[in-house]
Amino acid sequence: MPGFVEEVEDDAPVKAPAEYSILKQRVDLDVDFPNRSLKGSTEITVQPLVKDLKQIRLHCRQCKPTAIQAGGITAKYEYDDPYRKLRMPGQATVHQHEMLRSKIASSLQPAPEPELIITLPPKLKIQELHVDPANQLPNGGTPSLQKQETEVMAETPTLLVAPQGLQFAPIKLFIEFEVSNFRDGIHWIGCDDSDKRFPYVYTKAEPWPGSTSCIFPCVDDATSRCSWELAIRCPRTLGDAFKKPKEASELTNGRVDVAPDGDVDMGDDDPQPQKSRSAISLTEPDYLIALGEDEAPLDLVVVCIGEQIDDVADAEDETRHTVTFSLIDPVTARHVGFAIGPFERVELSSTRDADEEERLGQSAVKVDGYCLPGRGEEVRNTCFPLTRAIDHFGVNYGSFPFSSFQVLFVDDLIHDTIAVAGLSICSSHLLFPEDIIEPLETNTRIMIRTIADQWMGVSVIAKEPCDAWAVAGIAGFMSDLYGKVLFGNNAYRWQQKLAAEKVYDLDADRPSIYQHGLYLHLDRSIRDFLDLKAALVLFILDRRLLKVSSTNGIGRIINKVFLNAKTGALENGELSTADFQRTCERLSHSAKLDPFFKQWVFGAGCPIFQVTQRFNKKKLVVEMQIAQRQIDRKTKPEFAPDNFMREIKEHVRDVWAPEVTPVFTGPMTIRIHEADGTPYEHIVEIKEQITKLEIPYNTKYKRLKRSRRQKERAMADGNTGEGGEDALLYCLGDILDTPEEIREWNLVDWTEEDEEKMGQESYEWIRMDADFEWIGKMHLVMPLYMYISQLQQDRDLVAQYESMRYLMGSNPHHVSLSILVRTLMDRRYFHGIRTMAAEGLAMLAKGDTVRDIGQFHLQKAFEDMFCFPGEVMPKPNDWSDRVNYIMQCAIPRAMTKLRDHEDKVPMAVRRFFIDKLRFNDNSDNEFSDCHYIASLMNCLADSLVVSHREVQPTYTFSFGEEEPMEEENPDEPFEREAIDVIERHRRIDEFVTTYHNIYSITALDCLQKLTRAGLVKDKTKEVLQYTRSSNADLVRLKAFRCLTETGLTRRMSMMRYLLQSLVDDVSPFFRSRLLAIFGEALGHIALGDSEPAKHATQAPQAMESDGLVLEQEASNEVRQLEAIRKTTPEGAIAALKISLGNESVFKHSLWYAATSPDIALDEVAAFCEIAALLYQPVASCTITLKLPQMYRCEHLGKGKLRFVPHGPYRTVPHKELGVDDWLTLQSFGLTYTGPVSAEVNQRRKSSIDDDIALSQRIMVPQEQKPMLPSAPTPTAEKSGFKLNLGGQKRKQSVDLTSQRAGSPKAQKLSRQQTPNGFAHSPPPSRRSPSVASQRRSSTPAPRASLGKQGAKVVKLRFSQHGKSKLRDIISSAPQSATSRPLLPSQTEQAQTSRSITPVLPQPPSSLFPNPHSLLQSPTGHNNNNNFFSASPNQTSPLNVGGFRSYGPPPDASITTADIQQDSIETVVSPINGTVSNAMPAPPLGVSPPAEGTQAMLPPPKPKLKLNFSRKPSAAGSAGSPQ
Repeated sequence: MPGFVEEVEDDAPVKAPAEYSILKQRVDLDVDFPNRSLKGSTEITVQPLVKDLKQIRLHCRQCKPTAIQAGGITAKYEYDDPYRKLRMPGQATVHQHEMLRSKIASSLQPAPEPELIITLPPKLKIQELHVDPANQLPNGGTPSLQKQETEVMAETPTLLVAPQGLQFAPIKLFIEFEVSNFRDGIHWIGCDDSDKRFPYVYTKAEPWPGSTSCIFPCVDDATSRCSWELAIRCPRTLGDAFKKPKEASELTNGRVDVAPDGDVDMGDDDPQPQKSRSAISLTEPDYLIALGEDEAPLDLVVVCIGEQIDDVADAEDETRHTVTFSLIDPVTARHVGFAIGPFERVELSSTRDADEEERLGQSAVKVDGYCLPGRGEEVRNTCFPLTRAIDHFGVNYGSFPFSSFQVLFVDDLIHDTIAVAGLSICSSHLLFPEDIIEPLETNTRIMIRTIADQWMGVSVIAKEPCDAWAVAGIAGFMSDLYGKVLFGNNAYRWQQKLAAEKVYDLDADRPSIYQHGLYLHLDRSIRDFLDLKAALVLFILDRRLLKVSSTNGIGRIINKVFLNAKTGALENGELSTADFQRTCERLSHSAKLDPFFKQWVFGAGCPIFQVTQRFNKKKLVVEMQIAQRQIDRKTKPEFAPDNFMREIKEHVRDVWAPEVTPVFTGPMTIRIHEADGTPYEHIVEIKEQITKLEIPYNTKYKRLKRSRRQKERAMADGNTGEGGEDALLYCLGDILDTPEEIREWNLVDWTEEDEEKMGQESYEWIRMDADFEWIGKMHLVMPLYMYISQLQQDRDLVAQYESMRYLMGSNPHHVSLSILVRTLMDRRYFHGIRTMAAEGLAMLAKGDTVRDIGQFHLQKAFEDMFCFPGEVMPKPNDWSDRVNYIMQCAIPRAMTKLRDHEDKVPMAVRRFFIDKLRFNDNSDNEFSDCHYIASLMNCLADSLVVSHREVQPTYTFSFGEEEPMEEENPDEPFEREAIDVIERHRRIDEFVTTYHNIYSITALDCLQKLTRAGLVKDKTKEVLQYTRSSNADLVRLKAFRCLTETGLTRRMSMMRYLLQSLVDDVSPFFRSRLLAIFGEALGHIALGDSEPAKHATQAPQAMESDGLVLEQEASNEVRQLEAIRKTTPEGAIAALKISLGNESVFKHSLWYAATSPDIALDEVAAFCEIAALLYQPVASCTITLKLPQMYRCEHLGKGKLRFVPHGPYRTVPHKELGVDDWLTLQSFGLTYTGPVSAEVNQRRKSSIDDDIALSQRIMVPQEQKPMLPSAPTPTAEKSGFKLNLGGQKRKQSVDLTSQRAGSPKAQKLSRQQTPNGFAHSPPPSRRSPSVASQRRSSTPAPRASLGKQGAKVVKLRFSQHGKSKLRDIISSAPQSATSRPLLPSQTEQAQTSRSITPVLPQPPSSLFPNPHSLLQSPTGHNNNNNFFSASPNQTSPLNVGGFRSYGPPPDASITTADIQQDSIETVVSPINGTVSNAMPAPPLGVSPPAEGTQAMLPPPKPKLKLNFSRKPSAAGSAGSPQ
């Protein structure tokens, strides 16, 4: 699809022809734990592809190369470390954000440019090797290079062949380097006293390039592969790593004591303190950090990619050893990783059965897990299915790509899992013990996905960024398909259906998945959406391919892709979209898949089907119409704080979504369950926007009975199925049907009239897309009882889900509630359907007739399943069946949606939550109940928020002295009791720690809900305690989110605290999540979210003055601004500028964060992008220079001289400034106040005299001006004038208040990279957006609409520089409106003889800025002591040719003496404000052509317009200009 590629080609990296490739790289590292640094060397084997190779470019950041050799010869190199470029002057402010970001722009994700350029020595010659075409081996012998090259030939016999049968001998690069300060690439934990965790270190691998090059020099791009060898030298134990040096431990009785930081402890001469210090030194620990006796002997384990080939003890230091790993399979640099720490090894291969081990034989992959001491059982429980998953993938998709598989769990990891070659680095948050149920399925799916990434993601990679969808989709399809084996078919189809619903909700205003690969680095949600939709697209493709051929699905295609990668058919293991499509078409033996890929890969959006059907008795057919309505889609994701930063980033980068596909094509399976219960499938082809079908009918008019009771009634009447067999094949929900149960549960069945009506139907129900081949929304018009039949009689889980969705949206009825409660109590249903039934009972319990019935059914269901018979006291929890736990949490969550006649949660339900919290019994349960308690706490808080009402004082019109009666809140005692229950569980977590501190996290979440609703007053102090660095990361993040949701981050002091906490924390995980919360805080401010607590407390106070309340409706302008800021990125950015643009505290805090010395490059870029939204970029910076002094020289003897400054400072230069230097200063807009030469003074005086004459010519008496048509009456209220500073007119604006329709993205008002130029001033008052969006007409309005006629004398005041420019314009020859160079050439200087006055460069003014200054300067004032101060008024560049008048061309023979100065007038038109030069003879503003010459045509549009017409008042009257 070239069209889609062209839209995104600006963001795609451009690849140059390769001149070399990397064959192998060896890295030697020496790790220093106490100093958190390393040094080492690397040997890179380079294969030249061209004869004239001159340079080799490597990625290298934050590490310092110390020596480089190429082929054993010292090579020159250029190194530009992006981290060194981050240093900014001390006087820099947040306005220098563009300057800061431009320094590191080339090193940012997703394709950083190389920083280390190595120039090959001239002595190094690249030898050509002639290759025998028969065997592809060199026939000229070994190359006569150095011994290194000979070794390379032996190690790598397969060399890349150049064209014409030439190949070149490899070159070896040897680089020594050291890294003393890590900001990225490697993360150190527990290496100082402030961090009490076990000390260890690991590589911070990322899904995109740029991380590995922070550790050692390499080619760190997306597709460059090579084999690797890593040798890591490290201490043997923790004690060896942090043992104090001998010099520090032996110095105990010296005269001074040296502190750890190098300072000298200065003491007095008292011997007693010296003795005590000596005694302390004898007992001080032997380690640099606090290590226990059981911690120091722990061995440091090296976990690395590849296979361990050597472990050698160090010859110089017995406490250190070198471990070597080798990886033969070529991988990219970003897939290299290692970790060093006191890890505990867990053998996961032992989970295989003996029979399975024997069956696999040598193909069995060794699986090991590593974690910190004490967490081995959690690793064993979390990783239990990994071994079987690897075996399953090996059987179905080919052997494991690497020799073994290792999984490592670490802290502070940004992502959940990161896959490197044969090693998966996982977050320790994924670990859970055996007694925790909640994260079982979620975490297991994440772990399975990281195994699939080893096949597709490490072994096979995307060829281009746009091909990332194929890699993500195949890995997701593999993991989902194994989830079917692990969790069952129902769970698999349930997950796919929920994924399809989520994709439909999110896939609006988004690019295609093909384009998504270019924007994965912008936001985490983009990658999540790509993973979700790509896997689902392959799922529906698999369904369609299996329909064509039952054996050639996506599974076989994936197997073929891996086979091609191993055999080399897939070059470099790179998978492209074209290759994948070609493989699908070849193996499926189907027609071209271009329509499918065009709609689902290159296109965006999902179809919306509107289906109508009816039975034609005459033709015995089912008439059906299928219409696609996706173009008219109105439901789109809300512009909310949680997606604010993603929307803004896409808006700034002009990320446009393609047009919605009007027609989706493909096969659709329609299943009609006819009267005898037999399903008949019909496959139709959707080709048009409206498809009309006639489906034949096959059955006699025989109804299928819907329940066991109906079946028994029919059998009692003698009506059975054909042949005497029972017609009821399958029926769910047929419980609670005895008379006693019906009375006890208050159930009703269909009436006889309903059954008679159902008996007249010709079929039971219709299923659209029965084979799940589409992603979208299906609206099928069908009676409710048909959906209920589908719910009870269709075995397919997706069919039951669709029935439940329709039933939950239907009108409340007692029969519907009876069917839902039977579905809830029937254990044969999948737990997801039963959960939906509980939610449906609460949603349909509306109205006076069925409100109490829904509440009764939910309470009755909970008591029947989880309470003692006939009592409300809950039984001890028994979650041996996981479904019991799910339903015990689902029913209370559904009860929070119940409402009484006051739209509150019924008091009985609220009391139900408190009782279950108080009387919960988990003594006999083998599983923890922390998540169940947390669920009840959330339910209680939600019910309190919904039911809370602010009590308003009542006023009467009696004029007595009685005070207004304060009504008491009847719910206040219960609210206090409920809040105390939540607080009690919060305090429990302080003594008995729960899993991930779930009690504290849930209590904070409840607290922010209650605070927003006004139930809880200011709790800032309590919340701030949880933000301290000593707390767990998840608790701190929840506390900061609580501050954000309650509106406290609107205070600049709180925003400063948030930013400082962000950049001062050492955890990359915490910084990443807190940065996302910071974006949400900006979203709350930009979208204008109110502070509920503040308004709730202020509402009653506003009525205390008197009984009369005046409510004033907001103006249209305010409503329009609110609508714009809440619906469009442009309006949100403008509102954000208004709120934070002038906040000095926020400016300093944001700049402090951007210039922090501890954060990574991408975090710096993120802060610069936020600054670009708010502040104008400034490319200059205020600097401070010392004034000069005189020096005194002293002779110290032996040829030594000493210069000492003395005397007063020199404030005035001794030498006068010459003309040339003065003109140079004037051209740059600088003012010089020092002494100047006499010639400069003469120039100044001449310029002043010319300015006086020019001002006299400009002022023309009013009575001498002819009458001209007046300007049309403007529609704005305020008076003034408008400057149109030239350039092309804007494109037509957009109505910002319109819905985000049409193109999925709101149209941009600016195509710039940053939205800084948007909305410098608020929209004009009292103008609707539709009027504001129209282009103004240049045609004068009718005279009836004009105000006062006639011209007006206007005085223009120009600065000295402006007058000089105006004089130059008047005197210069006419020319077209093209840009001119700043300094005139010799030809232009020769033509200035026509000028009336000499042309002298003058300082710029507000109308004529300095063209060198494109950005705003922070120094806006002149200082008398500063001789080189900038002009205070500088704006954007302006072509001053707009002041020209367009008449006959001047005669070159006319000299300056022939032109009379008094004969030229400068006229300002009152209509368009055009300044023109005219001779006195012709009419004003019109220049007749000269005889014998042709008049010069004016340029397309003037460059400067001054409109001095007065704007009308509110009444519409016009006046004279001010």
